[in-house]
Amino acid sequence: MAEGRPARTQTTIVVDVMAVAAVGAGLVLLALELWREARSPAELAGVLAMLAAGYMAADLFTGFVHWFCDTFFDETTPIIGPGLIAPFREHHREPLLMTRHGFLELTGNCFRGLAPVLWAFLWLGSWLPLLVDAFVVSLVSGAVVTNLLHRWAHDPDPPLIARLLHATGLVLTPERHVRHHAPPYAAAYCVTSGWLNPICERLKIWTRAEAALVALGAPVTRDRE
Repeated sequence: MAEGRPARTQTTIVVDVMAVAAVGAGLVLLALELWREARSPAELAGVLAMLAAGYMAADLFTGFVHWFCDTFFDETTPIIGPGLIAPFREHHREPLLMTRHGFLELTGNCFRGLAPVLWAFLWLGSWLPLLVDAFVVSLVSGAVVTNLLHRWAHDPDPPLIARLLHATGLVLTPERHVRHHAPPYAAAYCVTSGWLNPICERLKIWTRAEAALVALGAPVTRDRE
């Protein structure tokens, strides 16, 4: 365990399992709603479009979290340091370490963070259009497995399902991710599919966001590999 990271206790593992179950149940409920309600060709086309949009939003959202945790604060920062910042910094010091982590250690933070958000949506968002359900299903699904997809992009011997997905280009590939670990270590933050990396960099989203936060007094603490 890298310095700054909390040990995984039995309680942490139980909470992770409960979060995975909660997110899984919530996604099943939303998927069943889509199955029941999307009947016409127009509705089906709309659902497919929103599934694609949600998946791209997951790429952008997880890219933002990745950029923020790579760039600001450190492992000693109260509250967010050990649990949120530390895994990203550890990854830059030892990129292959995540390939030796189990499913819960990789994805537990994502499931824990999104479980209450998803169930709040299920409770409060029943009046929203069906297309919003499709967007949320895809956004949450992509976000909770992003660290697994990230791991597969580093794995020297990924499982068959990962190799098949890499061949389709639907998930992050090693080729899309390699620039993140090359100087100046400030690119290719999106790690769900990596589709949005060229757009984010062309628009200088991360550079401009960093400049804005630095202007507000946030210190850059980015590790250099």
